[in-house]
Amino acid sequence: MAGTGNDKQTINRVSEEIVSMIAARAALRVCGVSRLNGEFTDNLTKKILGKENIARGIALTKEEEGLGIDIYLNVEFGARIPDLAWEVQSSVKEAVESVTGIAVQMVNIHVQGVNLQKELSQER
Repeated sequence: MAGTGNDKQTINRVSEEIVSMIAARAALRVCGVSRLNGEFTDNLTKKILGKENIARGIALTKEEEGLGIDIYLNVEFGARIPDLAWEVQSSVKEAVESVTGIAVQMVNIHVQGVNLQKELSQER
C-alpha cells in the first residue's frame, strides 16, 4: 500500500493527541485540580458534537531537547497553588515519559481560575 505525503502528519497528530490525553489524565488525578480549561473551539465542539475533549487545556511544543507541555487549569478553592503546580508538573512529566518514552523538557502550569462551588455548597 503506497503512503501519501500526509501519513507523517497523521502519525504526528495522533501522537500529539495521545500525549495530550496522557498529560490531561495525569493532571486531573492531582487533588485540587478542578478541571482543564480549553479554548473556545473546544467548548464549541462539545456543544455541536456532544462530546468532550479530555485533552483540552493542554498545549504541546517540540523543543530541541524534548517536549514542552503547557497546562491550563482551574483549581479548587483552598488549594495551595505552588504545591499543586509542583505536583501536576511531576505527575505529568512522569506519566508522559513512562508511557511514551519522550523526554519532557518542561511543564508549565497556567492557573486560569478557582472553582468556588465546593466552598459555596459547604456553606449551605
